[in-house]
Amino acid sequence: MDRLAKSRTQMFGAWCAIGYLAVLFVGWGAVAGFLPPTAPSAGAGQIAALYNGDYTRIRIGMLLVMLAALVFIPFAAVMAQFIARIEGTPGVLTYTFLLGAAGNMVLTFYPAVWWLTAAFRPDRGAELIYLMNDMAWLQFLGGVTMYLAMPLSVMVASLCDKSAHPVFPRWCGYANGWMALTIVPDQLLFFFKKGPFAWNGLFGIWIPVVLFSAFFIINFIALRQAVGRDRAATVEGLQPHTSMSAV
Repeated sequence: MDRLAKSRTQMFGAWCAIGYLAVLFVGWGAVAGFLPPTAPSAGAGQIAALYNGDYTRIRIGMLLVMLAALVFIPFAAVMAQFIARIEGTPGVLTYTFLLGAAGNMVLTFYPAVWWLTAAFRPDRGAELIYLMNDMAWLQFLGGVTMYLAMPLSVMVASLCDKSAHPVFPRWCGYANGWMALTIVPDQLLFFFKKGPFAWNGLFGIWIPVVLFSAFFIINFIALRQAVGRDRAATVEGLQPHTSMSAV
């Protein structure tokens, strides 16, 4: 693959960050109707009635969410490639990011499977639907600890990049660090069924959703600029700057 084709592939991967968010929120929020979420304090009968009434749209929405997991992969691959360039060779930060990305992919795909399973047989017992709904929400929002490997890796890579034109500018590193720190109170959703820490509360969903989206938008901007610099150097027949040399 020539350098220009490689640059185009990388740019496609960068744009997959935006595509991932779009497909995820259209499927989960708009089509399935899970945003705003049902309250964890709702009874089994109320949750079962939701699946009995909207099972077709929930199925379609969850298919889109599972598709979003696929769209996410090229973005994760390009991010890992650029982190590896900062390290000089794929190292701890690269593999930490990749494992966090694998966790995020799983936590996109598998909660959707639980929601889809609950909607597949909406005539099953209310308690079973209730259980699957709980499992989906607790995984989808509560599994954030694996996702945190991504912003933390970017933060450290940013602070370690001493080149004149860093892939992830210092502001980007600090932003990733603050996003990782601020999303941690989400873990309290396992202890509350009502209030700001429940999965439908301020710290349970709204702050995490904003920060999760910000992670992809901020790193898309940084990644797009880095790919653009490489492309400009390639078009001009120049070698990329030293921190961006091929692994």
